[in-house]
Amino acid sequence: MTEFQHCSFEIDDRQIGHITLDVQNSSVNILRNEVVAELAQLISEIEQMDGLNGLVLSSAKQNGFVYGADIHEFSELKTEADVRQMMGVAHDMLWRIQQLPYPTICCIDGVAVGGGLEVPLGFDHIILTESKKTMLGFPEINLGIMPGFGGTGRAVARIGLIPAMDMIFTGKPVGAARALEVGLASEVVADRDGFDAAITRCLDKPATRHADPDADALAEALSYAQQTYLAGADRRHMPALFWIYEHIETAKGCAEALTKGEQNLFPKMMLSEASHHLRRVFAMTDAVKKSARGDSQIRHVHVIGAGTMGGDIAAVSALRGCEVTLTDMNPKAIDAAIDRAASLFDKRSSEPEAAKARLMADPQGEGVARADIIIEAVAERLEIKQAVFADIEKRAHKNAILATNTSSIMIEDIASALDAPERLVGLHFFNPVPVMPLVEVIAGRQSDPSALGRAMWFSGQLGKMPVAVKSVKGFLVNRALLPYLFKAVDVLEAGEQADKIDQALLDFGMPMGPIELCDQIGLDVCLDVGHVLGVPDRVAARFEALISAGKKGRKTQAGFYQWDGKKAVRERASYPASELAALAEDILAPLIAHCRSAVDEQIVASKDDADIGCIMGIGFPRFKGGPLGWADYPR
Repeated sequence: MTEFQHCSFEIDDRQIGHITLDVQNSSVNILRNEVVAELAQLISEIEQMDGLNGLVLSSAKQNGFVYGADIHEFSELKTEADVRQMMGVAHDMLWRIQQLPYPTICCIDGVAVGGGLEVPLGFDHIILTESKKTMLGFPEINLGIMPGFGGTGRAVARIGLIPAMDMIFTGKPVGAARALEVGLASEVVADRDGFDAAITRCLDKPATRHADPDADALAEALSYAQQTYLAGADRRHMPALFWIYEHIETAKGCAEALTKGEQNLFPKMMLSEASHHLRRVFAMTDAVKKSARGDSQIRHVHVIGAGTMGGDIAAVSALRGCEVTLTDMNPKAIDAAIDRAASLFDKRSSEPEAAKARLMADPQGEGVARADIIIEAVAERLEIKQAVFADIEKRAHKNAILATNTSSIMIEDIASALDAPERLVGLHFFNPVPVMPLVEVIAGRQSDPSALGRAMWFSGQLGKMPVAVKSVKGFLVNRALLPYLFKAVDVLEAGEQADKIDQALLDFGMPMGPIELCDQIGLDVCLDVGHVLGVPDRVAARFEALISAGKKGRKTQAGFYQWDGKKAVRERASYPASELAALAEDILAPLIAHCRSAVDEQIVASKDDADIGCIMGIGFPRFKGGPLGWADYPR
């Protein structure tokens, strides 16, 4: 038998063949092309063997079964023929596994997603451990594609049309109990030690298969998909949803037709603009997560300022396991922040009482002396921040990080009040802190690199996504966001309708139009930041006029729009798509220009950092790939 690099094969005393997957030079199993080719070659050799009573596939890795295909290799596929050739190896291999004349069994402990689930579906039986880490799913929709190794048809055959659609359309994984309930798994065992006995039992079990749906069942499933997944979706934004629906409709839900049809549709999806952007965003997100991995050595957090931002930073820190002390000049503000945090813990923590115990009121600021990081979240005024840090520098221990949550003030200006200005870094959280993933980790000219590194790791410790940014006015996100908002207001002042402006950006894919966003932020806040970053005269005049009239946006129930509680009252109308597209491109131009200059001036390290920062901090649509990814895509 051929000696393989990524898998091994042996036959036990029951004449059962065992394939063990162990991808070399990787902590987890990934279905790189060479790995699939090896498996295909091994199956070819197994087909020639006589006397086998069964075949079992398992993983040698302790960190899961298979984490899918290597999406980095997808970028090497330039034509539909390239994609079909890549798919063909896996399709042929799994078809040959299905034709083996004896039972085939796959044993899974841990994650099995994407291609890592499609391969097991080629086997007669799947045995799972009940570990919380055992999760099965099809996350491909998040990359603008669908299963491409025959997973659509085999999932329908294994669990039925509607349960399969739920997995394929949502991308959400299922645990062992749910997998057993829907028939995805034949057995669930306590741990890997239970595999052997379960294998023996499965040798005598027939493989289960759902019949193809009749016309009524197909109609019911398609109606369900329309109402559940397509209603409200926009084909321009997420074409994969509609392609998958049409794939099911064309194949009439027939498992074999679905499997074969993938080879025509998947290549088109893979080479689409949306998939290109989503796969790039996946890679960018993975890079940010890696930058946030490390031991920050931060166990005790002290937060100064118990307003919305400070209170929520304290709450999230406690939620993620830190001891937290919270200071404010107003004891009632501390109490309100702790009450708000308690509600968060009740919703999000499996041990809310423990989280509540970790968050402590500290009106006298005694926690400063023992804190590993001290985060200031007071009013956005330079003299106040300088006074806070001048005081705490004297009381903090020498290894403690001093961090400011400023959204616009230069780190150097705040640090000028310190005897050791290198101790200060920026940690700019975004509101609402429990929801928004981004943290800008801001480096002043004198900031200690080791403190910045620990701040990156601390952000990851809180479950946040940190992007390193140099200290300039507005940093990255506000530097790009405010000119975009001001451009929209300038277009409004030139005579365009507010509703049309907002609809143009909603059609583009932004979560909210820029005029409504100004109202959400607060017109006074927009103007204050505009005075720091620069605001056109006629835009400033419009803000000042509205503010003078008591119209500050949502918080006063009037701004550019009238508000009904949390909802802007927009006079909606229909507009030509071409006009909306041109309007969106015009209004986005300053945002794109500032992202480009942020890269050119090394405010951020790369185009990827600029794009992922705007995706996470502004809500720039993922399927557009970020401002620069979208602007630079060849059309």
